[in-house]
Amino acid sequence: MTTSPQYGPVELISPHLDESAVVRGGAQDAPIVLLMHGLGSDERDLASLVPFLPPVFEYVSVRGIFRYVQGFAWFDMPVAPDRPEAIETSAAAVEEWIAAQDRPVVGAIGFSQGGAVALQLLRRDPHALRFVVNLSGFPFPAAMQGDTALAEVRPPALWGHGGMDPLYDPEREQAVREFMGAHTALEEERRPQLGHAVDEIELRAVAAFLQRRAAGFLDRRS
Repeated sequence: MTTSPQYGPVELISPHLDESAVVRGGAQDAPIVLLMHGLGSDERDLASLVPFLPPVFEYVSVRGIFRYVQGFAWFDMPVAPDRPEAIETSAAAVEEWIAAQDRPVVGAIGFSQGGAVALQLLRRDPHALRFVVNLSGFPFPAAMQGDTALAEVRPPALWGHGGMDPLYDPEREQAVREFMGAHTALEEERRPQLGHAVDEIELRAVAAFLQRRAAGFLDRRS
């Protein structure tokens, strides 16, 4: 367990995802889109978005492997560039879960810390996912061995975020924009009056982004 004066204690529960803490929705027997919550939340949070998303995919919401106050987390905060193991433990746990599925996991939607983990999966393997949605998240603030390969593949990515998010000053916002612009085929949805949250317009952008990805899958199967 480690303690941050800003954020409080974070404790590793297990290096594996808890199979009893999984919420599924959407189309059965379809490609999977993974949902990963933010700091202090749980698997039920992003699962609430599923009714507003295209029903072509199955959406699987999972719980972070660290306990944080009364909720859960994916890594310790604040992030430290010299401690990549903080996020690598969760990324490895998600990779293990993906490998155990009987259907392809084609994309991930992550909010805040969950967005960081979604990006980390691509930084470890640029072919791990076909697309990501990063909502108010960020890349881990250190260079990774897989960054060069990711910049060559440039998978589709949507970055949704608020202009009044207290966790993002203009410098940090620009750093996220530059990284995602250089390493993914970036679409950005910036909501000037939004804080650290998701609003209806941003959710519509997510649904439209996923619908375009779904159309590509349907075209290849026809």
